[in-house]
Amino acid sequence: MEIHHCPCCAGTKRKASLNVVDHMVSKEVFTVSLCSSCGCGITSPRPDEIGPYYESTAYTSHQDENGGLFGALYGWARAVAARQKVRLIKQSVKKSAGALLDYGCGVGVFTARAERSGWKVAGVELSDAARAKANEKLKQGRVVKTRGDLDEAERFDAVTLFHVLEHLDDPAETFRWIRSRMNTGGALIVAVPNYESPDARHYGAYWAAWDVPIHYWHFTKEAVSELAKSTGWFVAEVRPMRLDAFYVSLLSESYKTGVKNWFPAIYQGIRSNILGGRKNASSLIYVLRKAS
Repeated sequence: MEIHHCPCCAGTKRKASLNVVDHMVSKEVFTVSLCSSCGCGITSPRPDEIGPYYESTAYTSHQDENGGLFGALYGWARAVAARQKVRLIKQSVKKSAGALLDYGCGVGVFTARAERSGWKVAGVELSDAARAKANEKLKQGRVVKTRGDLDEAERFDAVTLFHVLEHLDDPAETFRWIRSRMNTGGALIVAVPNYESPDARHYGAYWAAWDVPIHYWHFTKEAVSELAKSTGWFVAEVRPMRLDAFYVSLLSESYKTGVKNWFPAIYQGIRSNILGGRKNASSLIYVLRKAS
C-alpha cells in the first residue's frame, strides 16, 4: 500500500528516505520517507495485511512474562512506568481520580495500576490475547476490542496513547474522535518514539524504534504539533521517557551486532538522555489540550 499524504500536515512532498529492516519478524526491507513540510516519517509502501508482522514472542507489550535478564528488567521497567503514568495523568488533569481511556493498552499493567489508584478505567486493545490478560487484571473497568464497543455516552478526563499512535491507520481521525469524547479540562497524553533523538542518530537504520512495518509513522515534535493543530488540540507540555533510551539502545545493539551488548547500550542510553535533555529524548510524551 502506497501512502501519498502526510498524516500530520497532509503534505505530499518527501525530502529523504531510509531503508530499514524488519528485524522482529520478516527480515524484509521497508522504506521510511520524510515529509518535506513537518518531518513526519512515513513507512511506504506498507503491507496490506499487517497482522502477521505482530506475530513474534519478542513483541513485549503483548506479553505478561518475558524470560531471562532482559525480560526481568523489562517487567520492572514496565511497572515503574505504570506508576509514573498514573502520576502524570493526575498532574495533567489536576484530579486525583476520574475517567480514563487507555487506547492500545496491551496486557493492561497501566490500566490495572490506574484502577487501583481510584480511576474509572476503560481500555481498547485489538489483540485478543493481550485484551484477555488486561481484563483479568481489572475489577470494575473493562477493555474492549475497538472503540466502537465503548458506551457512546462515555466521556473521559484523560485519554492515553502510549506507543500507540505510530500504529494507527489514521492518527488525525483518532484525535478528532478523542476530542469529541473529552471532558472539559481533560488531557490527551501521547507517547511516541523520537527519531531526532541522539540514540536514533547514533544507530541510524538499526535504531529499533523504527520498528517497520508495524510503525506506520515516525514523529518529530513539529509533526505532532501539526497533527494537534489540524485536529483541534495544542501541545501544552513535552516530557521525556528516560527508560526508553536504554531499552531501544539494547535492541538496536542486537540488530546491529547480533548480540545484546549491554555496556554499549547503557552508555548510549545515558548519552542520549544527557544530550537529549527534556525535549529530545528517545521517546517523548506530549500532553495535549483542546484548542479553543
